[in-house]
Amino acid sequence: MLARDEGSALLELCLVLPILLVFFLGLLSFTLHAIESQMLHFSAYVAARTALVDSAAKGERAAAQFLAGSRNELFWLAEPSREMAGRELTVTKRQDGVAVQIGRRATIWPILVDLFKGGFYGGSRWRSGLSGRSDLFIEYRLGRL
Repeated sequence: MLARDEGSALLELCLVLPILLVFFLGLLSFTLHAIESQMLHFSAYVAARTALVDSAAKGERAAAQFLAGSRNELFWLAEPSREMAGRELTVTKRQDGVAVQIGRRATIWPILVDLFKGGFYGGSRWRSGLSGRSDLFIEYRLGRL
């Protein structure tokens, strides 16, 4: 090995590692989004099936219990905590069928938590505002509506 080739492996690592990390984090982000989307779809299905057999309130409760148990997020169980966390769950039952709207939206609470953690001048408020958190809403209908 020549003396001028000694740092080439370190240079190649420094050039390739950031690209691999960005790819891995993008893949992880996409996977988490897909998992959350599937959980919301299945909970909307559970709510619609339960509401079709029983009542809209029981369908909403079934979906909330599924989401609280599967995601370990207890705020799904109560309406005020859902509103504060930016989660929505409504079940509407009519004579011809059932409609379920379920989803999440970005709220101010995560921004406030970042402000208290990082301070006002740490740049965290800009980072949390540009973090890419998007809304995810699902509408599921069963029957003729």
